[in-house]
Amino acid sequence: MSGMMPLVMKAISVIFLIVFVVSVALLVLTFRKPKKVSILSLLLVIVISITTLAAFSFLINYQPSSLLLALMVFAGLFIGVVWSQATQVYVENGKVMSRNSVWYLLVWGGIFALTQLVSVMTNRPPSVIMALLIMSTGSVIGMNGMIMKRYFSVKAGAQAAPTVGTGCPKCGAPVGENDAFCTRCGARR
Repeated sequence: MSGMMPLVMKAISVIFLIVFVVSVALLVLTFRKPKKVSILSLLLVIVISITTLAAFSFLINYQPSSLLLALMVFAGLFIGVVWSQATQVYVENGKVMSRNSVWYLLVWGGIFALTQLVSVMTNRPPSVIMALLIMSTGSVIGMNGMIMKRYFSVKAGAQAAPTVGTGCPKCGAPVGENDAFCTRCGARR
């Protein structure tokens, strides 16, 4: 059974490399398109990442030292927070939207390529692969956590700001949507 584990891990690595290549192709084709931000989808990505980490940890029975775990998580969180800055979050037609930049694509590709290439191209011990997976998971949490924070900030700002056309262009007084003239100064809307 233990003789099969390296072969199984190599097969899993090749499968994930194929998934990575397909994911990169899809991401390259769609990364600049505006997308509606969904808290559920951001949370789902975090849960999938943590579940993947847990599954790999279970499969190879890896238990990192507390120091290594903390360092890799903090490194991943830092990368994720920096990575999130490459995503523009804004309100359009009352919906919170996001648009990624080229930097988003470069960081995403770099993190996952590093993880997959180390596991496929070298005979590194599982601890190195798991350390990279822990860092990758931290980056996903940092990235999506910051996007969630910005989502709530942008949404709150949009709800607090008056909608276009509700203020008098001359004096700034509130004007009803159906009012043709300002009740304070009489200016036409």
